[in-house]
Amino acid sequence: MTPYPFTLKKIMKYPIEAIVATHEANTLGMPHHHTWYQLQYAVKGTMNIIAGNQSFLIPPQRAVWLPKYVTHQVNNLSTVAYRSLHISDELGKKIGNKVKVIEVSQFLKELIIRGCNAWQSRYASTHVDNAMATLIIDEIQHAAESPLHLPWPTDPRLRKICQILQNNPADNRTLPELATLSGASVRTINRIFIKECQLCFSDWRQKLRVLIGLERLQTHASITQVALDLGYSSSSAFINVFKKHLHVSPKHYLKQS
Repeated sequence: MTPYPFTLKKIMKYPIEAIVATHEANTLGMPHHHTWYQLQYAVKGTMNIIAGNQSFLIPPQRAVWLPKYVTHQVNNLSTVAYRSLHISDELGKKIGNKVKVIEVSQFLKELIIRGCNAWQSRYASTHVDNAMATLIIDEIQHAAESPLHLPWPTDPRLRKICQILQNNPADNRTLPELATLSGASVRTINRIFIKECQLCFSDWRQKLRVLIGLERLQTHASITQVALDLGYSSSSAFINVFKKHLHVSPKHYLKQS
């Protein structure tokens, strides 16, 4: 992965300020922190966000809330249409000081897009801006925390395995086969997976495939094609795994999102 150009902003001049950018696949952000709060969201693409001692794989329709002073880094595993709201201390403290992944409703998505279009540079704060800011804070504050994210390990041996599967989710090699590439035993890999990701290896791989599959389904690919691309022998096998992790079928989930 290669670094992308990054300029660290040092001060905020407005209650909410925005960043709009597109980053190419396999690019690295710079670890940094702010003295204000931040909401990170991708209209399109999957982000790997490292925040403090946590790491997440974030698909579209989800966002990450970052409290002030939390060191974070955004890595782009696919091409990402990136939207970010920097939020003042006065507004951000209403939401809290916990790193969390939230569900982005269609209403909140439209607010984020409109706010990012309006607040990228100097602007005269009108009653419309104030009303929109109030709505955004209220929507973030009451958004449901989402199970639809994947803990990404920090141990380099696990990261090597995870990156292999991220690059080729159809790779059906067993854990013993993959462990030989990491230089660690199967027992060690399993132990670290549970410690860092709170998931066993098989569940982690299943959830990775669900997230990648969901992103591909949102491009209108068929369920059968997505299932085959992810290494499943049939669409029913993929649907069963999808239901296991999200408790609904792919078709039903897409209708809800």
